[in-house]
Amino acid sequence: MATPTSNARLKELLGSLEHAVMQDLWDQGSATVSSVHKRLNESRGANEALAYTTVMTVLVRLTDKGWLSRSKPGRGYQYTPRYSDEELLEHMSGAEVAQLVARYGDAALVHFAGALEHADPDLLEMVIAMVEADE
Repeated sequence: MATPTSNARLKELLGSLEHAVMQDLWDQGSATVSSVHKRLNESRGANEALAYTTVMTVLVRLTDKGWLSRSKPGRGYQYTPRYSDEELLEHMSGAEVAQLVARYGDAALVHFAGALEHADPDLLEMVIAMVEADE
């Protein structure tokens, strides 16, 4: 399970609705649109109820992003997270770093190295060990 800090980071990265849908799926393991829709609306007031099509659209988008898998065991689709919450945060951060390095090259790496000056000492040791292992 994610730590409160990583959960807050995921909510910020995903947005509140995508995060709520993912959280519901992490809690259930897998679910249909109807199930997610019902559970999300149970936790909201009548003025904040979500339309079925809104939940369906979010599930399709999360599937398109590669974060959910979808199967059709019967009439409706069943959605399942492809990553745990911690794995998703790891996946997203890796993709962001790869994009920054692809876009900015060595300049991005120089800034990452500069940011290590303020990093947790244990994290710094881990980075140094990774660099030494690659040499």
